[in-house]
Amino acid sequence: MAEKSNPKRDAFVRGLISKMSLEAKIGQLLTFTQRGTMLTPSNIEQITKLHCGGLCLEPYAIETSKNLYWGNSQIDPNFKPPEDYFTISNTYFSGSLPGISITPGDYTKFLNKLQQIALSRPNGIPLHIVIDFEGDFKNDYMAGGIRQFIPPMGMTAIGDEKTTYKIGLTIAQQLTKMGITQMYSPVCDVNLNPKNPEIGVRSFGDDPQDCAKHAVALIKGLQDGNIAASAKHFPGRGDSATDAHDVLDVVKADKKRMWEVELVPFKAAIDAGVRCIMTGHVIYPAYDDQYPATLSEKVLTGLLREELGFKGVIVSDAIGMAAILKSWPLPRACAMAIKAGCDQILLKADDESRTQCFFGIKMAVESGEIPMERIDEAVERVLKLKYDQGLFKTAGQMDPEKAQKFALSKPVVDFSWDIAKKALVVMRDNKNLLPLTSDKKMLVIEQRIPYEFTGKDPYMHTHMFCERMVEHSHNLILVDTDFGATEEEMAECLELAKQADLVVMTNYYARIVKTGNNAKLVKKLKEAGHDVVVVTNHPYEIGATAEADAVVCNFSGTPDSIRAAVDLLFGEFQPSSTTKVPVKLDF
Repeated sequence: MAEKSNPKRDAFVRGLISKMSLEAKIGQLLTFTQRGTMLTPSNIEQITKLHCGGLCLEPYAIETSKNLYWGNSQIDPNFKPPEDYFTISNTYFSGSLPGISITPGDYTKFLNKLQQIALSRPNGIPLHIVIDFEGDFKNDYMAGGIRQFIPPMGMTAIGDEKTTYKIGLTIAQQLTKMGITQMYSPVCDVNLNPKNPEIGVRSFGDDPQDCAKHAVALIKGLQDGNIAASAKHFPGRGDSATDAHDVLDVVKADKKRMWEVELVPFKAAIDAGVRCIMTGHVIYPAYDDQYPATLSEKVLTGLLREELGFKGVIVSDAIGMAAILKSWPLPRACAMAIKAGCDQILLKADDESRTQCFFGIKMAVESGEIPMERIDEAVERVLKLKYDQGLFKTAGQMDPEKAQKFALSKPVVDFSWDIAKKALVVMRDNKNLLPLTSDKKMLVIEQRIPYEFTGKDPYMHTHMFCERMVEHSHNLILVDTDFGATEEEMAECLELAKQADLVVMTNYYARIVKTGNNAKLVKKLKEAGHDVVVVTNHPYEIGATAEADAVVCNFSGTPDSIRAAVDLLFGEFQPSSTTKVPVKLDF
C-alpha cells in the first residue's frame, strides 16, 4: 500500500528534523524499557539525556540495573568510550522483586508524566509508548482487571476474521485511552515446526493463507483503534527449533519456499498498510548467509524495502537477545542494525549499555560508517508515524477516568468472556470423564504462573484455576506446583492422588520458563494408574500431552480463558462446533 501524501505533515517533520542535533536524532531511534510504575532518575535521564524516542512498557517489574536480560549482561566490557562520553543514573533495587499491581486509571497518570517529561525537551517530541500485548503469557500489562484476550492461534481456532478484527479494535481502544501508541504484534510467523520453543500459539498457525487473513484482520483492528501494529518476526521464524533469546538459528528455506510460506503473511500485512515491521534474529541463507535479518542490509533494504515495497517503520526485535549478543556486542549491533535498515532499536536493559549503544551509533555516524542521510531517513519515518497518530497534539493528556471506565466497561468484559468461551476445544476425552461432577473426589494440581505473568489482584493471580474449581465443587484436594513441578512436588502429587478418584490439572506452556512444564508429571500420574484431565494453552504435545485421558485447550493463560475452561469441564456450556485446532498435530 502506497504511503498517503500529507504535505502539511511532511513540512512539519522536515522542519523539526532541520532543528534537531545529532544526539536528538539518534535518541529518536532508540526504544528503552520502562520497568515498573515509579519514576527514578534513571527513567527520567533516559528520556532527557539520551533523548529516547520511545519506551517499551513492563509494569509488572521494577526498574533496576541488576536485571540480566535472559541471563546475559548487555554491557560491552571492551567498549572504548569517546571523549564526550557520559553515563546516566542507574537504580540498584533488587531485581528479584515484583512490581505493584496498578489500575488502568493510575497507569494512565503515570504514562502522562512520562510524556510530559519528553515534551519538555528542547524539540518537544513525544514518546512512542510500546507494549507487548499478544495474548496468552505475552501481555506486559495484566493488572487492574484489564482484559487481555487470546493469542493469534486462538483467533484462528475460532476462525472468524470479523471476530479477530474486533479483538484488535477492543485491545487498541483499551490501550490508546491509557496513552499506549504502538504494539509489538501481530506475530506473522508461520509455525511450521510443532516443537518451535519460541513461537507456538503466538502464531496464527501453520497455514500461510490463514495466517495472512487473520494477521490482516488483527492489524486493521489495532490500527483503526490508533495503535501502530508491528508485524513480526520478519522474514519469519516459524520453522525453527530454537529460541532467539538463547541462540542464533539458521532457516535454510530457499527463496521459492519463503515466498510461498514465510513471506505470505508479511506481504499481506504490507498490502493492508501495517505501520511497523519487527525483524527476526535469524540467518536466512537464501538472502544473506552471513548476517541475521536484523543486521542484514540484503534482507531489510533489499527484500523488505525494495522487493516488498514496505514504506513504514522497521523495528528491531530486542537487540540484546543471545542470538545477537553472542556474536556482536550491543553498541556495535545497534550501529549495524541502523545501517542495515532498522529505524527503531529496541534495547531492553537498565544499565550502562543504554549509553554505550547511544554512543556506538553516534561514533558510527561521525566516522562516516552510517551516512547522515540514513539517520535522517529513519528519524523521518519515526516522526511521521507520531504525527499521523496525533501524538504532537494528544501526548500526555489522556484522561485516567475514561481509561479506567472503558477497560472495565460491561461491553469489554462481556466480549472478553465471550471470546474465551469460543476459543475452547475438547481435544480428547478417551474415557468420557467430562463433564466433571462433584460426587467424585478430585485432586486439582495448578501450576504457579511466574509473577511477571500475573496481575497480582483478585482478577488475575496465581490460583485462578483452583479458585474456579471450588466454585463448582468442594469435593477437592488443592495443590500447586512450580510451573514445571520439582521432584519433591511430583512426589507430593503422586501421594495426594491416592486419595482422589480423578486428577484435574493445568499443563500450560510458556517459552520464558526454561525448566519446562508439567508434561512429566502427567506421565508419572498415568504410570501410577490415575485418570487425568488436563487444561492447556498449547495444542502441541508439550501441552496436550499424549498420556492425558482428557484434554481441553483454551489457547491462553489469561484469566477469562482459565475460568472458561473450568466452566466447560463441568458442562456449564458446550464448546463451539466451529472452533478447531488450526494446526496439524503428529501425536
